[in-house]
Amino acid sequence: MPVTRERVDPQRDQSELGLVHRRWLVPDDVRRPVSLPQLARLWRGLIELGVLSARDEVRLHRFGGQPADMPAPASPGALLAGAGSASLVTQVVWTDEEGRRDPYALEGEPDPEGFRDYTLYAMDGPRLLLPIPPAAWICSRCQKRSAPELPRFGEGALLDLETPLCACGGMPDLETDRGELRSGAIFLAQELCCRAALSIELPRAPQSEELPDARVSELLREAFGSTDELEDDEVPPAE
Repeated sequence: MPVTRERVDPQRDQSELGLVHRRWLVPDDVRRPVSLPQLARLWRGLIELGVLSARDEVRLHRFGGQPADMPAPASPGALLAGAGSASLVTQVVWTDEEGRRDPYALEGEPDPEGFRDYTLYAMDGPRLLLPIPPAAWICSRCQKRSAPELPRFGEGALLDLETPLCACGGMPDLETDRGELRSGAIFLAQELCCRAALSIELPRAPQSEELPDARVSELLREAFGSTDELEDDEVPPAE
């Protein structure tokens, strides 16, 4: 089930609850290690740069547990404590708040104006995140298609590398199994999975395909290495 976020940090009003643009920033190689200390430094850096609000609360959720609100400055430490689990931290901010930094700003102006919903996913252990869950999984051993019921986590789904995904009993093979998206596009499993992700929701797609803010881009490179960007346009907002 999706995360239910009844938060005390800035909320979108009812006029903002239409379809939104969601952008996923992920490491471009699922084999690259991304440690919890790296992700904690990234989240702390977003707070220190003013991308996130240090005054408002952040919601922390570990897979299988109950979400909990906490002061933003405490959330990097909470990420560090998530060894062996799948965790996410999330906060909504508004671009018109004093001192707010928008990674997509062009010539100092937010692009677009409005809310930003930042969610950082941290996978530690045998699970990977599927930011865009596939509609079908194609097993490389028996070549059969299936529609596995993958557990949802946040706005993505989790893939357990130690649990058979096909009726033939084969474990997921990232190099040879394939996933088919709802659009009909088919990718190798390794191209659909990641060990960490930063999800950013905006009212509409920004003009720039990459983050114009050099400081924020540097933070991401330090945590993720080289990155890919996935887009979900015209999707329901995170719950």
